[in-house]
Amino acid sequence: MQIARKMADNVLPPESKKLKMSMEKCLTSINTILPDELAQAVPLVDVYVGRIGDTRQISKLIPELNRCLKLPGLQHLKRVGRDGTIILAEVSKLEQLLKREGCVDGEEDSLSSEDVQIGLARYFKQEKVDGELVESFYTTVALKKVAHSQPKLRWQYDEANAYWPCKFHPNKYMESLYANKVFSDTEKMFHQQIMAACLHLTQQYANNPAGICVNPKIGRVAAVGMGKSNKHPMMHCPMVLIDNVAVSQNGGVWHNSRSHSDTGENDLILGGIESDYSRCLQDKFNDIKFGAQPIKPIENMLLDDVSPHEDNLAKYGPYLCTGYDIYLSHEPCIMCAMALTHSRVRRVFFHHKTNNGGLGSLTKVHCAKGLNHHYEVFQIV
Repeated sequence: MQIARKMADNVLPPESKKLKMSMEKCLTSINTILPDELAQAVPLVDVYVGRIGDTRQISKLIPELNRCLKLPGLQHLKRVGRDGTIILAEVSKLEQLLKREGCVDGEEDSLSSEDVQIGLARYFKQEKVDGELVESFYTTVALKKVAHSQPKLRWQYDEANAYWPCKFHPNKYMESLYANKVFSDTEKMFHQQIMAACLHLTQQYANNPAGICVNPKIGRVAAVGMGKSNKHPMMHCPMVLIDNVAVSQNGGVWHNSRSHSDTGENDLILGGIESDYSRCLQDKFNDIKFGAQPIKPIENMLLDDVSPHEDNLAKYGPYLCTGYDIYLSHEPCIMCAMALTHSRVRRVFFHHKTNNGGLGSLTKVHCAKGLNHHYEVFQIV
């Protein structure tokens, strides 16, 4: 999921400060839908530890252990504990190593502490490690639980550090996401206003799911979409909304009767918004502004002029929704959540959870590690 963003990315245009709340229902909170790894305690793993006989030898011990007993995946841990103990290796990996190197007898699946002590003595001798240097801790082998992965939040660090000293690098933005404090009061009011508009559309159009796409850089609605599954099984609300974004960029499949040339004030494009929807919203929310910025001609674009966090229109290319925020009355299904990923949306806000939802109910598509784009997700309730 892309959770390390600068707060400056959330800046809204000056007119958003004048917004007055007008809602079908009271929306009071914006909750972050976090990856499970940020909502749960860091998992633990068993390691073998030994006791250092002479702490003055630590400077010699550490390089020798790093040479013959590396700690892959546990680099977030400090090797030496608070009480003079030292991590030797993860239990399963050390036992596999001793068996592979022929340092233990027998074919048992698990090894006893005595087996490990004997195997370590043989292994260190085989690796030509100074016997006196390591004897004190391979003869006092014990099991210890430690954090299996790097803590990302302060509360995770506090819990993990109680088991074994960890390395930790605070991330203020991540902490604010966890605490649901990422938005200022003005930003919260804007997001709640747009979600209220989604819910109003839903109420006015037979309770069909509604969606609104906003360009946060200018604080304007770029496209509006309503679910039309009764016309086509693929026409879920987010899919219709994405197609309307395409219309604003002179494309679209389902709504190409509307033209990219339909413009409003300041030559902003209105093709992604059906006139019925804009009238419905203007009657109820006169603070909401409409219009997508015109696309830049490709021949006028220079790649070195495009910053990695630029808005959709400055980076115009294969992705429709780069830099855009999507507001949905209902949590999207997995298909639609992936469509939003492929469209490179910046953030997704939704209100109602759904049984087949792909952003928290069934799974969290935006947190899948194998994807090459991750957006942030919030539920406005």
